[in-house]
Amino acid sequence: MAKLFGLFFLIASFQVMGSQLVIRVPEKSPVTLTHQQIESNFEPVTFETKLPWFEGSRSFTGFKITSLLDYLRVTDAFSLSFIALNDYAASSRVEDILQYEPIIAYEMNGKKMKVRNKGPYWLIFNLSRHPEIDNASFHSQMVWQIDEIMIHRRTHDQ
Repeated sequence: MAKLFGLFFLIASFQVMGSQLVIRVPEKSPVTLTHQQIESNFEPVTFETKLPWFEGSRSFTGFKITSLLDYLRVTDAFSLSFIALNDYAASSRVEDILQYEPIIAYEMNGKKMKVRNKGPYWLIFNLSRHPEIDNASFHSQMVWQIDEIMIHRRTHDQ
C-alpha cells in the first residue's frame, strides 16, 4: 500500500510540476508561472494552422511571447530559447517573434495539452497564415513539452 501511495504521489507531483513554466532572464531571479497564473495574466490567443506533424489543421490556444516580454518588462531581448522536458532546446530571434507572432500554446482543439500530447506548453508559429516559414528552420523552433524559457538580452557590448 505504501508503494502504491508513493507512486500516486510521484505521478501527482509530476503533473503539478509539468504545468509550470520557468522563465529565466539574466541578472534576475527565475519566474515560475503556473497554468492558472498564465491564464489569468495573459490574454488568450487562438488560431488554426496546419503543422507537419498532423493531417489537416488544428486549433491552438495560448499566449503571445510578446505579451510575456511585456509582462516581464524586458525590452532588450534579442532571442529566446525554449527548453523541453527532455532538454531539447531551440532558439527564436526576437525579430521573428515580432513578425510572426507565435504563441505558447496550452490547448489544442479546445483541450488542455498533456505531456503525452506535446504539452503542457508548445511554441506554435501560424504556418497557415505565414506559409513562407513552413520550412525545417521554423519547424525545429517549435519546441513542445516546454518547461523553461530563457530570455537572452543585449549587453552594452552588442
